Amino acid sequence: MSGWRRCEACRKVKPADDFDGDVTTCRACLTAPAPATPRKRAVVTTRTTAPRPAAVPVERGPRLGSVGSGDLEVRERRARRAASEALAELHQEEFALLLRDARAAEGLRPLSAGTTPPAPEET
Repeated sequence: MSGWRRCEACRKVKPADDFDGDVTTCRACLTAPAPATPRKRAVVTTRTTAPRPAAVPVERGPRLGSVGSGDLEVRERRARRAASEALAELHQEEFALLLRDARAAEGLRPLSAGTTPPAPEET
């Protein structure tokens, strides 16, 4: 028989002299003090706050006052759209006539007489 055995408690391989006869646990494990009971850990408390109300969505317009926001062509289209909206507000009759002529030139049907021209689409 070999002179080495494995302890069932600590799982270490020790010489056979460290064991008492056919006992599967070594003397060191049998005579060691019992392990200390684990201390209770502090209780972790979490605070919950009341849910915040959902933010009210804000309709954002074009960034007319910011320099360099976008491509040069995009900024030019934005400037042209702002100018045409301002002209449409200042000279409504002339704008309606120009819009009617431009729609006819593009092959679009004319707007009905009682409606105001639609606002230009934002791109």
